[in-house]
Amino acid sequence: MRALLRPLSTHTVFSPIETIVTVFVLATLAYFHILSGIKHSSFFESPHPPALRPAYARLTNGEWVAVPQQDWMEAWKHPRDGVEALELQQIVFTLSDKAQTASPLDASAVAQHLVSELPSLTGKAYPSLCHYAGSNVSSVACFTSVSEPGASTALTLSFKPGTREDWMAGLKREKTLIVDGVKYEVDAGKRQESIGEMKSSKWVAYALSALVLRFWELAKKADSLDILVVLTGYILMHVTFIRLFLSSRALGSNFWLSTGIFSSAIISFLFTLPLCRSLDIPLDPIALTEALPFLVCTVGFDKPLRLARAVMAHPHMLKPQEDGRMKPAGEVILEALDRVGNVILRDYALEIAVLFVGVNSRVGGLKEFCAVAAVALAMDCVMTFTLYTAVLTVMVEVRRIKKVREMNRSRTSSVTAVTANGTAVRGAMTRPSGRAETPADQEPKNLRERVSASVIGVKGSLLKDGPRMQEVENPMARLKLLLIASFLTLHILNFCTTLTPATTNARHQRHPLRSAQEVVPPPRVDITSPAIASVLANLAVSEQAQTGEPVELIVKFAPPVYVRATPLATTTPGHAAANAGTGEAIENFMSSWSSLVGDPVVSKWIVALLAVSVALNGYLLKGIAAGSGLSTMRAVRTQGVRFRSRARSIKLLADESEEHAPAPVVMMASAAPAVALPEPAPIKEPESAPVVQQHQPPSSVLSHPLNLETVDRKLQERLPIRSPAPVEPRTPETPDMHAQQMEIRSLAECVDIFENGPRPVSVALQMLNDEEVILLAQTGKIAPYALEKLLGDFERAVRIRRALISRASRTKTLETSLIPMKDYDYSRVMGACCENVIGYMPLPLGIAGPLKIDGLMYPIPMATAEGTLVASASRGCKALNAGGGVTTVLTYDGMTRGPAIDFPSIVRAAEAKAWIESEEGYAIIKEAFESTSRFARLQKIKCALAGRTLFVRFATRTGDAMGMNMISKATEKALEVLGREFPEMVVLCLSGNYCTDKKPAAINWIEGRGKSIVAEAVIPGKVVKSVLKTTVESLCNVNTKKNLIGSAMAGSVGGFNAHAANILTAVYLATGQDPAQNVESSNCMTLMEPTNNGEDLLMTVSMPCIEVGTVGGGTILAPQQAVLEMLGVMGAHPTNPGQNAQQLARIVAAAVMAGELSLMSALAAGHLVRAHLAHNRSQLNTPMPSRPQTPGPEETSHSIPPVPAGQAKPYNVESK
Repeated sequence: MRALLRPLSTHTVFSPIETIVTVFVLATLAYFHILSGIKHSSFFESPHPPALRPAYARLTNGEWVAVPQQDWMEAWKHPRDGVEALELQQIVFTLSDKAQTASPLDASAVAQHLVSELPSLTGKAYPSLCHYAGSNVSSVACFTSVSEPGASTALTLSFKPGTREDWMAGLKREKTLIVDGVKYEVDAGKRQESIGEMKSSKWVAYALSALVLRFWELAKKADSLDILVVLTGYILMHVTFIRLFLSSRALGSNFWLSTGIFSSAIISFLFTLPLCRSLDIPLDPIALTEALPFLVCTVGFDKPLRLARAVMAHPHMLKPQEDGRMKPAGEVILEALDRVGNVILRDYALEIAVLFVGVNSRVGGLKEFCAVAAVALAMDCVMTFTLYTAVLTVMVEVRRIKKVREMNRSRTSSVTAVTANGTAVRGAMTRPSGRAETPADQEPKNLRERVSASVIGVKGSLLKDGPRMQEVENPMARLKLLLIASFLTLHILNFCTTLTPATTNARHQRHPLRSAQEVVPPPRVDITSPAIASVLANLAVSEQAQTGEPVELIVKFAPPVYVRATPLATTTPGHAAANAGTGEAIENFMSSWSSLVGDPVVSKWIVALLAVSVALNGYLLKGIAAGSGLSTMRAVRTQGVRFRSRARSIKLLADESEEHAPAPVVMMASAAPAVALPEPAPIKEPESAPVVQQHQPPSSVLSHPLNLETVDRKLQERLPIRSPAPVEPRTPETPDMHAQQMEIRSLAECVDIFENGPRPVSVALQMLNDEEVILLAQTGKIAPYALEKLLGDFERAVRIRRALISRASRTKTLETSLIPMKDYDYSRVMGACCENVIGYMPLPLGIAGPLKIDGLMYPIPMATAEGTLVASASRGCKALNAGGGVTTVLTYDGMTRGPAIDFPSIVRAAEAKAWIESEEGYAIIKEAFESTSRFARLQKIKCALAGRTLFVRFATRTGDAMGMNMISKATEKALEVLGREFPEMVVLCLSGNYCTDKKPAAINWIEGRGKSIVAEAVIPGKVVKSVLKTTVESLCNVNTKKNLIGSAMAGSVGGFNAHAANILTAVYLATGQDPAQNVESSNCMTLMEPTNNGEDLLMTVSMPCIEVGTVGGGTILAPQQAVLEMLGVMGAHPTNPGQNAQQLARIVAAAVMAGELSLMSALAAGHLVRAHLAHNRSQLNTPMPSRPQTPGPEETSHSIPPVPAGQAKPYNVESK
């Protein structure tokens, strides 16, 4: 056995990453094998497959009532005057999932074919078997009913009693019909979904619920001894897990070692189950659940812990060899395997041998458990010598990297000096390795550390014992053998029968899961459903129309028969073959991959593996950044530094001495003690000589350690990397301040002028220069937020505030930064748009289009920093204009606000809700609401109750304003009136998130908020090919799969679009809207479908929550007003309030359509990345290559000196 596992371990320890990935891939395949077995297991099949029973109904006095089967049989076998019996059969046609058509299913053609051409099993035509209204065969046709076309449609046929089954047998004999290019498959419709057909997490929930219910039903009837034994097993299993954690902690690992051992055990269990199936070992889920704790205790974790203990105690795990080099981690693992591998294999072999006795015992249940446990032990042995050794290799490398990083961090606090004559001089914080650490040297532990040490042990306690921890023999192996032998003896002597199937069957027979009274009969056909009720109503009307008087009917309504309809493709045979060869293959691959990634377990595995990969790569990269960590470890010794080449070290030091002053003392970070080696004979030196000689020749110095700062400094000097010249500040006020060089008065004088000077205060502050005002602000005499009010000069206030913030910051760059400040109308900002203003932020403004919207041409303004966005929207405008432009409709206009109101009881809350929704209450609230503004017009109120809290959603028109302030004021007035009716209510908050503002919410998507716009356009097919470089079919397909199916898979709310937020936010920034409201405003559904026989493209965009205004907010700023004026919607509409804001919403929706069309075309044609590389990655804006200074230059002061005027060099673009 060792001859097979040793070469395997040799391969895994030197290729750990490859081994881990390979094992995880194989475990994934084993998981799918287990998944297939579970999903096709008879254990989870329903014991009573549901099947509908026929329903019976009687028409009496114009009403249908349910009757028992005996009444219908009596009316059929013994007919009497005035009572007529008949049968009804409903055939439901449903579109196949593979149908690629959006047109509704029309069953008229197939219905005509069935009643006229399809014979019964005995050869009779349907007219000879059907029921005639009024029993007048010659004058009226058979009673049939066809529902409206849709995704599914129903055909109802009537029969004389006893003839329905004959005709239905003829229909089922046909199985497949082709009528008007549509293929119909009989009995291919709805049925109960088996566990093998369930998707996503549905089957997992079903399987778990079935397992728990059946286990619970067995447990309720089980013997007390059986429950006690199983409970004891589960307690022992959890004790095993706790012992694994404590042992891993004693070895110095809180998480990763125990996780690696547990993962190895889980993967071995995954391999065990398929192997048991291939070996025909029966696996009963109930028995496996009972046996799981005993299986865990049998396999255990003592052998992986033994191997980990041997690895951690290896003398060269963290310490170098004699030659100063670190031993490879793979060799460390292999040497540990050589020491303990034979013992581990012996334990595995003994346990498997004892289990084979149980396999041959012929005791029911025992042999199955022993067989599974033996296979699990064998697989655990293989995983221990393969996957687990690879995990240990990675852990050794990571520990070495962490050790080097700790050494680098402690280099400044604990150093070892080597003088010129080789004598080691230790720092005060370095502990001599020759003396053992005494209790006095240890830091006293606090109460928390003492409790933690007593409960979960001391981390790394076993590592302090060194090699002695190998000498202690673990008694768990012998105890486990004793437990297994005792377990076998108990079962063989039949003292305990927990796992015996015979006993389980006996219990099941004594206590069956369901009694005869508990069996629920299948349900009947629901005659009250809308589809069946309408058929019965039509039948009653038809009978009364023929007879002219009320009739009495007894109807048998049979269970429906389902027929799947699949439209046949109209392509040529060659094209169909191509589609079958490529399209279906791609579709099958994508479907299988989607189901694979969507699996609830596999998806979590992928996330866990990615997280582990990121963490591992981070550690490795940090180890590389530490500067050859393993090579640094070569210099770590117990009593100093060991050197490989004396002559080479002297030469390297002599080279450094040419550029730098002599450094006779070598500083080396102290490290943990290494393997004890004989100390070299010390070199004697004169007693009078100092420990460190500053002018001693460096020829006797042995070596210098690796100094990253020196290396970086040399590279920086030898590698001339050009960097741009400093940028001259562009704030015009900076040179003036330096040029004036005004004399700054004392603080007392400034305070006297400020407090006792002329009034108003702004006149007194005009007597002070900027630096003196800054001095007053820094001493707290002037609040920085009130500078505009006190100074009266907005631009000066902004300039002084910039200086205050800059000088109080860490970088002190704001005062001379490139943030513009001059030539801006701050009077419109103050008190309306922003506070603590320090300037303004310019954004590039582009124009897309123009775009024809409702017959008029509009330019589309877009403020954005994203390249290709304006160009893409312009291309969409061009394509839309070619088809006649965009047509828009406004479906709703109403801003909302939803306060939260508390009541003392749910009764009072319900009464308030009823009062608000009543006509009287609504009228009172509406009057109060609209009294606050001449533009606020309440549209509706929606209430919702959550416990004692009532949420009221007011929806109102707000004219041309966006309306949040208007509706907030009106809501307060309405709540005041409501409070008079219900004085005990408490208004919790004016906005209870039921509005909902600036947050994604389904209520906005459903009810609408702001302006609800739907836009439509038709793009000719030739324009799609010439301008958009794609086809109508490709666009429709990508739109369906991406915007509809993809968004539905993501659980999106209102996100059924490509990038509506991109266009909308750019237009919002350009027109002064609130950019935060793009959250709900960008709710959009983009739909595309072929029209004009598939030649052209019909596109619609539905946006129910566009929140815009042309009055108030950012629209009062001059640049934004100019953009609105360009669109012709600036300010309030003179005659029709609200029309300007509505027109702006139409423009936004049309612009979004242009952006959607262009991006979807780029995705369909594959041009997206190429366009971004061409338009969004220009060489001019690409930053110059630069190298950070590591470490930073040493400075005596962290303050940034001011740049004198005139010394700043202009930025030279050509210097790049």
